[in-house]
Amino acid sequence: MPVMADGPSTDWTRQIDQSGQGGAYVSASPIYNNGILYVCSYSGIIYAIQYTNGVPQWKFNAGTTIYSSPVYYDDTLYVGTSNGTFYAIETMWGNEKWRFKARANIDSTPLVLNGNIYLASDDGTVYALDSNGHEYWNLSLGTGVFTSLVGYDNVLYATLMDGRLVAIDPNEGKVIWTVTVGDGAYSPLMYNDNLYLGTHDGYIVSLEHYQGGVNWKNQTGGAVSSKPVYFDGNIYVGSWDGYMYAMNVTTGKMAWKFATGGPIKASPFIDKANGIVYVGSGDYYLYAVDARFGLPYWKFKADSPIYSTPVMGGNNKMYFSSYGGGPISDTSSGGPTVYALTLPDTLVMATPTSGPSIAPTVTAAPTEAPLQTTLMPSPTPSSSWCPLPGLLGASILGIVALASYRRR
Repeated sequence: MPVMADGPSTDWTRQIDQSGQGGAYVSASPIYNNGILYVCSYSGIIYAIQYTNGVPQWKFNAGTTIYSSPVYYDDTLYVGTSNGTFYAIETMWGNEKWRFKARANIDSTPLVLNGNIYLASDDGTVYALDSNGHEYWNLSLGTGVFTSLVGYDNVLYATLMDGRLVAIDPNEGKVIWTVTVGDGAYSPLMYNDNLYLGTHDGYIVSLEHYQGGVNWKNQTGGAVSSKPVYFDGNIYVGSWDGYMYAMNVTTGKMAWKFATGGPIKASPFIDKANGIVYVGSGDYYLYAVDARFGLPYWKFKADSPIYSTPVMGGNNKMYFSSYGGGPISDTSSGGPTVYALTLPDTLVMATPTSGPSIAPTVTAAPTEAPLQTTLMPSPTPSSSWCPLPGLLGASILGIVALASYRRR
């Protein structure tokens, strides 16, 4: 194996949610703002944790499961829950400002765009609210929206469980165009007038944002359920096959892939100043990988799988949460843990040696496959997976697909 440099030191850890209505798990990525770390849990509790010592400043109990990350905007947290209640919470004391009731579960992260709030529910309805929680419009897309909404150039993008990517006019709530990208579509990255997203059948797809035309399409060995990240000419994204992929943003050609020991279900974090990709894996490890060559600097072991994206704070600090529960066979283990790390000042890139290696593997991009695009009429302004046979196997596959959507 390659020899790795010294890893980070642990400042503090805080175990949360040892029991609760939704179980002792966290898959939502934490967010960091002004010295406070916000973490949502399956038990329905939102924690505002002080970055210096890991002590909660306040806790807000929504009373039902929260799968997604909150959004911070103008001293307010916005978050949806699994019973369809959408909350606006002020961040000083953690008090509720207002709530909105959707027609179905809200398992995806909302979007704040031009001061308005956009959210999606599991029945395929997209809602537009003002800052006081009053509804402007709602649009039914006909099937589940479990992934985060994205806004760009006055267009709202939603991805659906049936594999469609839909472009929506955020002012009128009307569909502009729709394209089918694969078997289940996940949240897109927007960069330089192009969209980049993963699919449940393992593809990474690049499309232009005007009408959804395909630029390129590349395949991994597993579902790609997280949003890609751009840096220095490449997009970076993880797959359930356990690899982190770097692909050229223009051509889709693979620059490298880095192997971990478990599925990667969340987006990486990229330290652009130092060219480092940080990514968590189902093998319990957080990895620091060189963005140019895909070679590791270090890895840090948590107490359970890492299905969330780490975040950076001040003074060379990094924060992340583990999923909780320990091994799948050991449901009696403790709850998820929030970690605060001090990153090493000196980094030494590992060099491969003989024998088994986690060095990158370069493969060619496959031939592009055509996608089906349907243009909609321009909006008119208003007047004012498991190897079991038969039905059991199919049922479990459906549950796995649904769970993957609900974690993003």
